[in-house]
Amino acid sequence: MWTDSHCHIPAGDEGSATVAEAVAAGVARLVDVGTDAESSRTAIEVARGHEGVWATVGVHPHDATDGLDGIAELLAAPEVVAVGECGLDYHYDHSPRPVQRQVFAAQVGLAQEHDLALVIHTREAWDDTFAVLAAEGFPPRTVFHCFTGGPVEAERALALGAFLSFSGIVTFKGAPEL
Repeated sequence: MWTDSHCHIPAGDEGSATVAEAVAAGVARLVDVGTDAESSRTAIEVARGHEGVWATVGVHPHDATDGLDGIAELLAAPEVVAVGECGLDYHYDHSPRPVQRQVFAAQVGLAQEHDLALVIHTREAWDDTFAVLAAEGFPPRTVFHCFTGGPVEAERALALGAFLSFSGIVTFKGAPEL
């Protein structure tokens, strides 16, 4: 039995077809990840309509300047299993770094307050990510999605009890540490 722990399923017929294809390929569970209030609502709707699909609710660091409006009230939905995708992305800096840190810290708090897992997206921001987690407390069920750190970052995350997920980036010539 396979689980896709991080996907972005579209709403409507396209999403239903996506889920059906995954199930036909042996994927029994899918976690549909929200990146802002709108996509988080969509993830919940998709999860409600498909057995084996669960949702996360969160704000991606690219969208941190939009804040957390509409996020907290979604966390009570029974389909929600995690807060995220949240974190820090200093590669693109679509949102100012202080805003990213503030919004990430707030989402760490929401994960703990609601006893939910935490899905972290971090890119080129490892020290600040670990600093936020140290200040806010480390949720017991945390996954570093699309891990792009090196051995030192992996050891730090694993020592805290986190899970690491890897994407196709592991095949890139420019990612030898992965």
